[in-house]
Amino acid sequence: MTDVVSFGPARDYVRSRVTQEFLNYECRVERVGRPSYDEETLQGTPGTRSTIYEGKCRVWATTASTVIVGDGDVQTEQTMISLPWNIDPLPLRNDEVIITNTPVEDTALEGKRYQIQDYATAGELRPTRRYTVIAMQRSA
Repeated sequence: MTDVVSFGPARDYVRSRVTQEFLNYECRVERVGRPSYDEETLQGTPGTRSTIYEGKCRVWATTASTVIVGDGDVQTEQTMISLPWNIDPLPLRNDEVIITNTPVEDTALEGKRYQIQDYATAGELRPTRRYTVIAMQRSA
């Protein structure tokens, strides 16, 4: 038995449907360069930023918690973000995702900035790439 099954048409169909119907947020992914530090002047220079993707995405349900650090509280928020499968270059760990447009029922996420922590790998028919992201901020 030497028949070979081709998933190409099925994969393309699934990925095109998901991009149109499933990704209902818009976001921007930025690659952040490493900051530099001048030991003579003791001045730090922020890393450069470049946009590597801007377009549709999906934000999954978020979970939040508060961590006590010294005398203050830090709020952490973790979620998953799905991006189209075929974006190039691929987002990497520590790239930042900024939510630029949200559905009417979820405007609280607009402008929220997350950092990529990890990504899920999958098989041939996976329609999107799913990334674990986290946001941290000082509690008021």
